[in-house]
Amino acid sequence: MFGPYIMWGTLACAYWPIEPAPKEKIDAQGAAPILVVGTKRDPATPYEWAEALADQLSSGVLVDFDGDGHTAYRSGSSCVDRLVDDYLINLTVPEDGVRCPKID
Repeated sequence: MFGPYIMWGTLACAYWPIEPAPKEKIDAQGAAPILVVGTKRDPATPYEWAEALADQLSSGVLVDFDGDGHTAYRSGSSCVDRLVDDYLINLTVPEDGVRCPKID
């Protein structure tokens, strides 16, 4: 379903004239807690990437969403919405690894 669209969208990358910079690990040492939301069945960014990012960040906090699709926030999960809203508005940091069900 996504094949042709993704293929054409990334074609420019194959002929980009600049070499990519080496990937450096970031840890955001000294940063306030950084919220990372990972969706179990995300077709674009695998859940394992969210886990790895939260682990790599010295202050990373992972929210585990047992859902589908590329984004979890404002996509139907009141659990994710509440946690993200509380984080952004009230600076309330959820427990690391908190799980939000697909249906809530």
